[in-house]
Amino acid sequence: MEARVAGVPEDEESGLLPRQSAAGRRPSSRGPRFPPPPAVWATVDGPLGLPLEEAEGHARRFFLWGFACLPFLWAINCCHFWPVLRSPAASSPAAFGPIRPYVVRSAIGFTIFSFVLITWATTFIVGGERLFGPAWNDLVMYNVADKLGLSGFMG
Repeated sequence: MEARVAGVPEDEESGLLPRQSAAGRRPSSRGPRFPPPPAVWATVDGPLGLPLEEAEGHARRFFLWGFACLPFLWAINCCHFWPVLRSPAASSPAAFGPIRPYVVRSAIGFTIFSFVLITWATTFIVGGERLFGPAWNDLVMYNVADKLGLSGFMG
């Protein structure tokens, strides 16, 4: 035997009749119903991330702090705002307009920084003493401890 809710007709209780909406009207069947537009999220974490109002400030701060010898913040900016960076400029939502310049410039800055860092590291790794000659002994860091007398206690 099923429990009944007092004051609710049996058909409505079983779900056969449509329930009234919050406005007190039954849903209308007139005209096609279009789905709502998809939500636009500027960050990779979607609805858990920043609202669009705060996103511009965070993108700007990451971009500007990247110039303070913290270029990996540019990489974080690109990863965090990946939906903005991934969408083409012509078809991106209008909400991405104020955020996009900071994210694109962060991507360019990190690309240049990465190129310079890899070039510098490759020069020292591949070239070594053959490239720098006798100045190599002054450039390498493992000789600094010997020059300052800090490596004597190790053996």
